[in-house]
Amino acid sequence: MADNQTPIVSIRGLKKAFGDNIVLHDINLDVRRGEKVVVLGPSGSGKSTMLRCINSLEDVTGGTITVDGVAITDPKVDINKVREHLGMVFQRFNLWPHKSVLENVMLAQRVVLGKSESDARTRALELLRMVGLADKAEAYPASLSGGQQQRVAIARALAMEPKVMLFDEPTSALDPELVGEVLSVMTKLAESGMTMIVVTHEIGFAREVADRVIFMDGGYIVEEGHPSEILVNPKEERTRTFLKRVL
Repeated sequence: MADNQTPIVSIRGLKKAFGDNIVLHDINLDVRRGEKVVVLGPSGSGKSTMLRCINSLEDVTGGTITVDGVAITDPKVDINKVREHLGMVFQRFNLWPHKSVLENVMLAQRVVLGKSESDARTRALELLRMVGLADKAEAYPASLSGGQQQRVAIARALAMEPKVMLFDEPTSALDPELVGEVLSVMTKLAESGMTMIVVTHEIGFAREVADRVIFMDGGYIVEEGHPSEILVNPKEERTRTFLKRVL
């Protein structure tokens, strides 16, 4: 659990609507530095939309989101500067197919962080070693398994030296036997002290790694608490029903 009690992400009164369809209703959430928060809930509960709002991939309809003291919902904020501090890993790996694994991890370091080629290469190789793919540096994404591609995507996000990592169902597009290798990298990252907000259906990961579990349904946070509370003895009937189906 993080020692520093100052939230690095603070959400107040967040609302998101697509036309008449309200997807998020008055979401309030603080995430402390170093905290690992796992977000559970059925499809369509607003989990991924909340992450996309935190990363400004979606405009908010109402409310505020503050990341490391910067109100990212303020129209005057340079959102690209804020995004430099947020790493995002998607369901689909979104790698550049025409670039090698090494080039995928180097590119944003060169373009966004302005690093020299040699510094970007050194850091990329370091991160590929961390995710167990140093031997695939010169390979192209199409030659990799889904699990390997997702591990490259994690390395690429980490190359931006983010303060917070956002994971949007990072294992849901993978064959079951490949899920473990991605969760293993995420567990290692959690142990290193990285702040993480993880939308996932992997209950075992939530149980072992999360400091806090949030259950969402219908665009609301239904309940939140320590994994032992939410996963073992949830207060809300809706949470109990959901867990019976997935456990």
